[in-house]
Amino acid sequence: MKTIVLAVFSLQGNGAERVVQTLARNINALGGTAHIVIFKDTIDLPLDNGVHIHKFPYRAFRSLPRKIRPKIAAKFFDRFIRKNIGTPDLVLSNLHPVDFILSKSRLPNIHFIMHNNTSQEYALDGAADPRLNRLKQIYSGKKCVCVSKGVEEDMQALFGQSIETRTIYNPVEPALIQRQADEPVPPRKDYIVNVGKFKKAKRHDRLLHAYAQAKTPYDLLLVGTGPLLEETKALAQSLGIADRVHFVGFQKNPFPLIKAAKFMVVSSEYEGLNMTILEAIALGVPVISTDCPSGPAEILPAQNLVSPPDNIEALSARMTEASDNPERFRIDFPEKFDAKAVTRAYMSLSA
Repeated sequence: MKTIVLAVFSLQGNGAERVVQTLARNINALGGTAHIVIFKDTIDLPLDNGVHIHKFPYRAFRSLPRKIRPKIAAKFFDRFIRKNIGTPDLVLSNLHPVDFILSKSRLPNIHFIMHNNTSQEYALDGAADPRLNRLKQIYSGKKCVCVSKGVEEDMQALFGQSIETRTIYNPVEPALIQRQADEPVPPRKDYIVNVGKFKKAKRHDRLLHAYAQAKTPYDLLLVGTGPLLEETKALAQSLGIADRVHFVGFQKNPFPLIKAAKFMVVSSEYEGLNMTILEAIALGVPVISTDCPSGPAEILPAQNLVSPPDNIEALSARMTEASDNPERFRIDFPEKFDAKAVTRAYMSLSA
């Protein structure tokens, strides 16, 4: 029986955190033993029976100077894992705050899951950017798992032969999503849906400008929260569409809202893969998306994509097309994203 540790900063309701939970659940289902280790006691997601959750006391190390923090915190992390779990067969590190610490860990077989396009996420300004040197201190010489081929290509361009990379797509559980989508929702007017955190990368501003220009009879439902929420609400007011744009906040189970939508629209500046696209497809919901780096083009056919991502007029026109004929943008779920196949690929890293 393989023991696999999945380290993540918290279990907030974002894409990477949901991926961690899905992997843990399927590792157990395939005969392994999954342990999720969080660095911050924030849990927005419903917990799975049988998945072990451990809380590493990272807060005690936050006051240490940045130069010495990873080495000291990693030493205590390794001790914490061996005491509470034993020596794992595989460790999967998720997101930069955790990668920062685990880059100094001496546990065996650590892989760093790259959930986003690094160049875009850090807005890197070429090879001389000092942030790139800091990232090299974390990832050089490491094994990195990329959630899309675009993310892997970006990592190779940044780090070259100093890292070992492979692509393993994010896991999706269509049957579970379909069951969760059957929960009742209050009746609403027909709507278009977007699900995502209100942050710069998701470009809700671009979405609202395109929606304001689109010829659509449908309202726009925005699911999520985040630092740019109030700014986005103000933009809806200034564009004169506030009565048609509905902010419903974070939803532990967004799937009934996705299922009831006429179609989903994604307006991102960049992605790693974008789980909501795959979840909508699993529910039979049409999707249109900006052709941003990275991920959407590895899921959707060209007719569902808007290129370049900053072309508001093209996004607006595609929203009009999807409103007139949603069926044109519906596709079958690609089996390469099925959770069991993805989890087996991860478990093979412990062989």
